[in-house]
Amino acid sequence: MKVLILYASHTGNTEKIASAIYEEASKKHSAELKKLKDVNPNSLSDFDQVFIGSPINAGKIVKEVSEFLNKLPRLPEMKLAGFITHAAPAYPKQTIDDMTQPFADACEAKDMEYKGCFSCQGYLADFMHEAVQKMQKADNGAWQKKVEQMTGHPNTDDEANARVFAASALSQ
Repeated sequence: MKVLILYASHTGNTEKIASAIYEEASKKHSAELKKLKDVNPNSLSDFDQVFIGSPINAGKIVKEVSEFLNKLPRLPEMKLAGFITHAAPAYPKQTIDDMTQPFADACEAKDMEYKGCFSCQGYLADFMHEAVQKMQKADNGAWQKKVEQMTGHPNTDDEANARVFAASALSQ
């Protein structure tokens, strides 16, 4: 099976998860790892399965991933899975479902099989801390706890979970 792992990453979090998925996919399959910006959506017909990764900004996948999904050609033979990284330690399932819905919608619109979406915490870029702290109306103590909780993510456990997700998505 030919597998392509695509990602957009602004801080390195999503790239780290993309690499873990690539490691797993390349064990048993012909796999490629590429930045989303380097791939034309019309060039995917050679692949049996594609993983697409996005950071979450303001509760949504980033614009470049959304636009890429909208430009996908109809490829009924292809399977697609998503993966996202975000700064929150945990989101309710409904919120994750809302954030990952663009992947499912693209599959439905393009007649592709949707293999689910992996979600994990990443570290919020330092330059965004002040704005997010203000938006969440968190005092310095509460904010420091949040920063401590997200520090080090994605970690080895997150990467291991991404590999498990990839193995499952590839085996179905």
